[in-house]
Amino acid sequence: MKLKENAKTAWAHVLSEIIQSDGIVNQGEIDYLRQVFEVLHIGNNHLKNASSWTLAQAVEVLGKCGKSEKNILLHCIQQLTQSDGDIDPHECLLTTSVLLALGLTPDGTESLQAEIISIPPLDFNVRNTLLYVEPSYNSRVNKALRKEYDSIVQLLGSKGKELFYLPTILKEIQSKSKTFKQMLNYLEPLLSASQLKLIEQSIGGFDTSVFAKELFLNQLNGREFSLDSPAFLLFIDKPNPPSCQDFLLLKIKKSPLHTLEVFYALTETVMEVKPTPFQKNDQAYMERLTMPPMAGQRDEFHYTGFHKTIIDTILKLHGGQRLSRLRVSPKGHLYLVDRNEVEVKIQSLGRALYILFLRHQEGIALTELGDYREELMDIYSVTSDYGNKMRLQIAVDNLINYVGDTMNPLISRIKKSFTLLLGDLAKDYLIEGKVGERKRVNLDRALVMDEMLRVKP
Repeated sequence: MKLKENAKTAWAHVLSEIIQSDGIVNQGEIDYLRQVFEVLHIGNNHLKNASSWTLAQAVEVLGKCGKSEKNILLHCIQQLTQSDGDIDPHECLLTTSVLLALGLTPDGTESLQAEIISIPPLDFNVRNTLLYVEPSYNSRVNKALRKEYDSIVQLLGSKGKELFYLPTILKEIQSKSKTFKQMLNYLEPLLSASQLKLIEQSIGGFDTSVFAKELFLNQLNGREFSLDSPAFLLFIDKPNPPSCQDFLLLKIKKSPLHTLEVFYALTETVMEVKPTPFQKNDQAYMERLTMPPMAGQRDEFHYTGFHKTIIDTILKLHGGQRLSRLRVSPKGHLYLVDRNEVEVKIQSLGRALYILFLRHQEGIALTELGDYREELMDIYSVTSDYGNKMRLQIAVDNLINYVGDTMNPLISRIKKSFTLLLGDLAKDYLIEGKVGERKRVNLDRALVMDEMLRVKP
């Protein structure tokens, strides 16, 4: 079996995710991973490339592989997952999600249709939460959800999860409007009286399709993704959260309750899924890719984000690389790679401006920013979640023409965001320059990883 280069990277990503999903990595698992890599000729370069991929990218590539490759991948995943004799819920969910997305599920699960999506981190805690999303209002599914609501909540409760169904939440807000408004006064003190009134007047008309668009559909613009039916969105948790969050999008084809019952029945039996009939040559690969008995139960080590922080700190204090690499994600978010992938929090227009300066090492005079208007628009169309081109144009024009003096506060906020994370080392990352002269970011461009260049605006 000969894998294509991008398929090798995809294998490396998925198997690496599986091995870390329970937070415990042992010597036996590492030995098995080495065994797989040797048999399939997967090298360190594939593993390095895989670190910048999302789970959705890896699964998309694997979905184009043939039946033999998928069969053998199923075998390897099950070997890793079962190696320590204890199937962790995170391992189980990740394995089930990957197999569902690849269509490797057994008879009786034909009603399950799923995709894996990866988006930048959401602004609220999605762990242990199941979210209902839809592209437009679906009366049949919403009627079924209201009817089956209590049974669904009970089923999810037995799995340690809860249902996020927007109509129910809005109904609770409206029934306790006085308490809700008082909470807003204390928890969102920057809201004006007119904004509070607008929220009160509009909340009843807020619907699930609008929420789905703002929640994640806008993040997937330009990736040939479309949500064509109601679905549940389930977070795939990881011990070391990366710059993107992975979700299983579980489409509702029959009733919502039936979909969840079949899904959770599958998670309980996913290790018993058998490969489809395969060729004689595949059997030889299966034998070469079988983990030795008890191999996975040696020298357990809990590798977490805390260990990575230790490594990053040692490199910062004692390594030759004083500065961290700066990664620009496909969506234009900024991450300090060698500082535990911490995100530099800057609003979307500020990120667009900063990325523009990153791409012009020679610097840009603020008075000449209008010459870069189209490029700035292209970048902002990626960093912003707004789907309205007119709103993007107005924001860019206001910035270029100093309407409301947005430029100086924006540069100040960029400085503050980097300084909070890096202290004195932030100066290399800032947009700086004398008054009337070109301003530039002095960071060595060898430290810049611009993944956004791969994405068409």
